[in-house]
Amino acid sequence: MEQNLISATLSAADAAEVQQSLTAAKLKMPFLSTLQNAEVNSVFKPGNTYVPFIDRIYEVFETHPEILPPVFNKEEFVRDYKLFKAIGPIYSQLLELMEGVKKTYMAVGSDTLVGSLDIYSAVKQNKNKIPGMSATGDELGEFFKRTREKKDPESDTEKK
Repeated sequence: MEQNLISATLSAADAAEVQQSLTAAKLKMPFLSTLQNAEVNSVFKPGNTYVPFIDRIYEVFETHPEILPPVFNKEEFVRDYKLFKAIGPIYSQLLELMEGVKKTYMAVGSDTLVGSLDIYSAVKQNKNKIPGMSATGDELGEFFKRTREKKDPESDTEKK
């Protein structure tokens, strides 16, 4: 096995602890949104560009609440702003964690697949030498069978 992008272990106890921590984090935030893709695409997203704008608006709001019409829900605005500020660092950490997990999962999956292909090659080389290896080789070979699409008979005829 020539490729070795990741060489590490994660004990069952540590994996369980990470999963418990993630579950605990989700339980602490029961308000997490379940917006559908269409809804996500339609909402006005702040991004990094608007964060300073939002912060400055909050300062204006705090300094001059009298400029707002009575129908403006001030309590909800404060609640939203405080949640936005509290969840921002969590969001950043989760993005960083997710990117690391994603790349590690891909790399270790690739390492495992490369090693698996080496083992599969050994199975094929020894399928007639070890009892039962032929059946194992045939079973594993199924992963590499390609289904061929049937040709449309009309596409075989020349068009004039």
